[in-house]
Amino acid sequence: MDTIIFVNGAWVTPLCWRYFVPHFADRGYRTLTPAWPFKDRAVGDQLACPDLRLAKVGIPEIVEHYQSIIQSQSKPPILIGHSFGGLIVQLLLDRGFGAAGIAISSVPPRGVLALGPSPLSVAKKLWTLFGSRPRWRTILFPPERDAEEQALRQAQGIEFHLVPESRRIFWQLLTSAAAVDFRNPKRAPLLLAACGKDQCIPAEAQRRNYERYGASPARTDFELFPDLTHLGIAEPGHDALAAFCAAWAEDRLAENRGMAQNRSVENHRPGSAMGVSATA
Repeated sequence: MDTIIFVNGAWVTPLCWRYFVPHFADRGYRTLTPAWPFKDRAVGDQLACPDLRLAKVGIPEIVEHYQSIIQSQSKPPILIGHSFGGLIVQLLLDRGFGAAGIAISSVPPRGVLALGPSPLSVAKKLWTLFGSRPRWRTILFPPERDAEEQALRQAQGIEFHLVPESRRIFWQLLTSAAAVDFRNPKRAPLLLAACGKDQCIPAEAQRRNYERYGASPARTDFELFPDLTHLGIAEPGHDALAAFCAAWAEDRLAENRGMAQNRSVENHRPGSAMGVSATA
C-alpha cells in the first residue's frame, strides 16, 4: 500500500485536511497527517496555553520533523503540502525525501517573489506582520479574520481552526533555511497547484515558482484551479483539486514502478553485470 503524508501550513493543525484526505483514502492510500512540532494538542488547548517550545521552532526543525517520519516508512511516500506546508514539501524533495510531491497554494522558496514586486517590499510586509528580528523567538497568535472572510467561510460551511505559531518561521523565509536548488537534477517529481482566487499566495507567485525549476531536468508540473481561494483544500470545489492531485500521484507512482521494472529486466539480461554473475 502506498502512503501519502500531508503537511499542513502555518497557524493551522492537521484538521485542515479533513475534507481532503478522504479522497485519497477511498483510492486505497494509507494517509498520514502528522502535526508540526509541539502542535499536536487540541485547538482549544493550544490557544489557551501555547507550548513555549514552539517559539524555538524554525523551518529546519519542521523539515527534520517530517524527514524522520518519512524515513520511518517502508518506502518513500507521496508528500502533499498546503501553503507553508507546500514549501516544506519542496524543501524535502530537494533533500531527496519523498517519491513525489504536491505543493498547493505554496509559499515559494527563497528567491521567488510572493508578497510584493521587490525583495524590499517583501521585507517590509514581513516586518509589519511579524515584527523585528529580535522577536524571532516569540509565539505569534493567529490573525483576526475580517468580516468578509468570516461571512464567506460561514456561507461555505467551512470551519477552519487557527492556532498560535512560531514567529521564527516567517523571518526565515528570507534566509537559506527556505532555499532550494532549483537546478537539482535528482529531485523527485513536483506538482505546483495554484488557486486563481488566492489572495494570500497569488497564482502568479506559484507560476514564478514553477518557472524557476525550468533549469532542472526533474519533472515539474503546474496546474491552475481558477475558482478556488487559498483554502482550496477545504472549500466547495476541493473535490476537483483532490481528484487531479490523486490522478497525478498515481501516474508518478506508475512511472516509478515502470522504471524499477525496466531496471530489473536490464539487470537480468545476458551480459549484464547481474546476468554474468548469475551464470558464472
